[in-house]
Amino acid sequence: MLQRSHYCYRSIIKMLNNNHAENAVEINDLRKYRSGKSEDFTVLGYRGSDGLLVHREGGLLESCGITPPGSLDAIVTGAVLWPVVPEHLPSLISYLAAVLNSGDSSCPADVEIQLRCDGKDTWINVSTIALSYEDQRILGILFQSIDEKKRQLLRLIDQAETDSLTGALNRSALESAVNQLSSGGEAHAFIMLDIDGFKRLNDTFGHVLGDRMLVDIVSKLRQGLRKEDIIGRIGGDEFMICLRNVSEPQVIDRLAKHICVLTRHSLPNGMYLSASLGIAFSPMNGTSFRELYRCADIAMYSAKRSGGDGYTIFDPEMTRSPSPHGERSDAGSKEDKPSDVSALIRFDILNTHFEYPTLISETFDARFDERPLWDILSEDGISSSESAIRLKTTINEISCSNVPEARFSQYFFKSCDGIWRWYRIGFVRSPGDDHISLTLTDINEEIVSNRRLRHIADYDELTGLLTRNAFNRAVGAAISKDPDGIANGEYAIVFFDILRFKAVNDLFGMAEGDRLLIYIADIIAAAVDSDGAASRIGSDRFAVFLHKCGEELESFIRSYLDDIASYDLAFEIVSNAGIYVPCSAKMSVDAMLDRAIIAQSAIKGSYAQKYSYYTEDLRNAMLSEQEIVGMMTTALAEKQFIVHFQPQYNHSNGKLVGAEALVRWQHPERGIIMPGSFIPVFEKNGFISKIDLYVFEQVCIFQRGQLDMNKPTVPISVNLTRYDLFQSDFVDQMEILRKKHDVPSELIRIEITESAIVGSNQHAAEVIEKLHACGYVVEMDDFGSGYSSLNVLKDIKMDILKLDMKFLSDEETNNRGGIVLSSIVRMAKWLNLPVIAEGVERVHQADYLRSIGCDYMQGYLYSKPMPVGEYENLLQNSDISKTKRQLELIDNFDANNFWNPESQETLIFNSYVGAANIFCYQDGTIEVTRVNQKYIRELGSGVTEMSILTTDPLEYFDRENRQVFTDCLERAIASGGEEICEYWRRIPGRNDDRICMRSSIRMIGRSGDAYLFYESIRNITSEKDAVAEIMHRETLFRIAQEQINIYYWEYDVRTRIMKPCYRCMRDLGLPPIVANYPEPAIEMGIFPPEVADMYREMHRKIENGAAELSADIPLTSERVLFRVRYTTEFDDDGNPIKAHGSATLI
Repeated sequence: MLQRSHYCYRSIIKMLNNNHAENAVEINDLRKYRSGKSEDFTVLGYRGSDGLLVHREGGLLESCGITPPGSLDAIVTGAVLWPVVPEHLPSLISYLAAVLNSGDSSCPADVEIQLRCDGKDTWINVSTIALSYEDQRILGILFQSIDEKKRQLLRLIDQAETDSLTGALNRSALESAVNQLSSGGEAHAFIMLDIDGFKRLNDTFGHVLGDRMLVDIVSKLRQGLRKEDIIGRIGGDEFMICLRNVSEPQVIDRLAKHICVLTRHSLPNGMYLSASLGIAFSPMNGTSFRELYRCADIAMYSAKRSGGDGYTIFDPEMTRSPSPHGERSDAGSKEDKPSDVSALIRFDILNTHFEYPTLISETFDARFDERPLWDILSEDGISSSESAIRLKTTINEISCSNVPEARFSQYFFKSCDGIWRWYRIGFVRSPGDDHISLTLTDINEEIVSNRRLRHIADYDELTGLLTRNAFNRAVGAAISKDPDGIANGEYAIVFFDILRFKAVNDLFGMAEGDRLLIYIADIIAAAVDSDGAASRIGSDRFAVFLHKCGEELESFIRSYLDDIASYDLAFEIVSNAGIYVPCSAKMSVDAMLDRAIIAQSAIKGSYAQKYSYYTEDLRNAMLSEQEIVGMMTTALAEKQFIVHFQPQYNHSNGKLVGAEALVRWQHPERGIIMPGSFIPVFEKNGFISKIDLYVFEQVCIFQRGQLDMNKPTVPISVNLTRYDLFQSDFVDQMEILRKKHDVPSELIRIEITESAIVGSNQHAAEVIEKLHACGYVVEMDDFGSGYSSLNVLKDIKMDILKLDMKFLSDEETNNRGGIVLSSIVRMAKWLNLPVIAEGVERVHQADYLRSIGCDYMQGYLYSKPMPVGEYENLLQNSDISKTKRQLELIDNFDANNFWNPESQETLIFNSYVGAANIFCYQDGTIEVTRVNQKYIRELGSGVTEMSILTTDPLEYFDRENRQVFTDCLERAIASGGEEICEYWRRIPGRNDDRICMRSSIRMIGRSGDAYLFYESIRNITSEKDAVAEIMHRETLFRIAQEQINIYYWEYDVRTRIMKPCYRCMRDLGLPPIVANYPEPAIEMGIFPPEVADMYREMHRKIENGAAELSADIPLTSERVLFRVRYTTEFDDDGNPIKAHGSATLI
């Protein structure tokens, strides 16, 4: 911390001294304080008097996508948008707030956080120092990368304390935790857990499945126990669980049974996995790990002798019995001799003679005679000749050395069971000793486990592609092999992702999103040759390193893009690729990939340009962005930002209806800077809020001036960004400015883009409600550009929709975009929302918009954005009208308009998203007069519009449901509002079929005793059937509960299909559907041979109509006695259809 702060101090002093040559600090003197490359740190200096940024050095923040804020206020507010991992954001905000409020007092201590950059979390240290230099006070903030050191520390802590396979505490850490816990005097329970039959599991299915079962068991134990409880792995399949503050017998009884349940697994071939538990208590049975281990271990073996799958509480009268099959030694012997040491061999240097332990012949199938060990290994086929020579060389080198020495090497030997295994040999020569001791340790599980973990770390679980770290290593290795090829531009790194991939997951589910990722992975993996690599570097982001260039490279990319475009999904999949062709083998892989990402970012979302190469122009654009940040505060203070207005017209009458305020930057040297060059930068660093407030005030000033001079004016729209919405006092600041200039709120409209709302609907709704309360009209800009448009429209109360003309091509209006645009306009009419189309540039576009009901337009067809003076002249010389609500004509509509094919009412009726009809009700009969196509489809196949219009629908109702429907009509007449009812009816032409409908009915006209109704319907038959099925299941469950079943199943008498309960599948290994029952259960040994015929006879009786059956039957190979019952269910004719079986333990 001191050195970093010192460097921060010297760096800022250097900046200040640059203005005072007589006090200049030498550059070389400064460099000794620098730690690492410029990308590893950022130093920011803020002037105390006004909080402005006066010095910046280093590129760490920029590499994380953060533009250094131009003021202290901005650094605190802007940090909310930084890519900080969520759990660290409160600490960073609190720290920066403390820095801001520190005043003349000392700065707060440093803070460590993680920034998320390109899918990677990087550890950063943030520290500060307050400096006084001449008459200035400078606050220096240093951001420095500590990622490598921090991760190394966390790895060391994790490796030192956890078991590499299961993640539980290792023995050393467990012993320390138990000793610390038991020394406090509180009552705790300690459980020894050993897996029953685990050796058989490994022998039958292999260690891979065994390891998976251990990991699964530990995972279930973690989920089933409390967070404060401790789980540690002693070794092999032996674990210790520490239950804090548990001593009551009834509590430990319940928890022990719970743990037994968590460890049970059913395996193929009839195998069953369970656990034996031994329980000891502190301080009653001891206060140290050794004492508690011994007691719990003795109790555990008592549980094993009782058959396993249970627990025993330690009793001092218990004695320790030898472990079965030599699988385990006691606690003392485990500590005295590691269980994985196979042999200890001594080599006499003077006599060149080996001494072998007797058990070595049990480990290796060889004759350990007078031959040297290396000859035995090679001649008897225990190792390769290369390994034997390596062992000989090591022994000779240690023999010739006169100093004590210890070496360790790994060897691959064939054990006596014919399986090749990894061993570690330790060569130790003590001072003054003429012997070398060789310790032979079986490390095969460790090696295999490490390789498996390395594979997990190197390969993405979903796609099988390399992870980013593994990709970096693979590309680095390929580059080192062919530096000349790199220099000649023969290789390329390509980066691509999926535009709006989140929408795929939201609309179609995670499974569909995963299918798309696997599809992409298959495409790029097939294109990678031996000197290439492919990676999923995060979410939907992919990178590929290819030995391709020129046309061959672009052919691959075009092929990939074509495959993506033709992907089988009812959703347009769009992808853009960024390409970087490295020319130097010295550049890091991360730097190469970053350049490919920059290239892709320049065209992301573009339909015209699908791939782009990295160029220096892109780098210059980044530098230009940094230059903009450096100028923005001064530009605002000097009022370099000016407002232009783009008018909005009613195309049907040519009248002016409004305008949109658009900001321009009038730079004193560079001239007019368009918003596309600076608005995205301001949105990144939060400066956009100050610009938006500035534009808002300029609009207030303009409107006030027009009113004061009695000149005409129309409402002006002001844009707000997502960042503005999340400023808690932004609307309040707007109101202060509006009231300051005394401008009516109806002369200012607030324009919010759809993208600013999506993902934060609730908060946006609250802000918009506040805007409405202040009297503002709120417009939704770019409606339809996102994939949650309908949700936004449903949740947010907007007043006007604005559509971008990107829906239409330049040449035609009858394409899919035109259809979408027409549908949106019709929907807006139904919602009573005016629509303004922006970006209208051609007459045929305007005419088409008018033809579909959109009259209000904005775009270059009418006018470009214009300065204030030109806009004043336009107002003075234009006819002015107001935007109107779309459905004013329907407020008091004539019902006869529904029969006018040109009427607005007909347009709405036909485009209504649900099934609807209009009918006349008189004297107890109904005449249907209009239906839409969805209404016909809702009634089902075979129904025609003619059959609906020519029959009274009440003919298809029985008496009870007819009464339900007519009662609903009477309620609608009485209330004048909407009424809802549900009823069953038959379908025209299919008298045997009945459907259940839900109707929403509203009266829309009357003449005497004749009433005209509007009805929307929905077929809810499947919902009703589902409810009936649930009730049926509940009945079956109640029957099962009354019988207190342990196992339950359902048997279909006609098909002989049996559906077992979850417990049957879990414990007995049955599949979800068992055909030709009961034969499979007999073949699996669930029903032993001696009771097979009895069980078959029970099923024959069921088929013959037996209502209830019961028999006591021994089940499984262990012949456990169960009472098997059947209860038969019959149809209306008395035929058996289903039998509900249960087996209860006696």
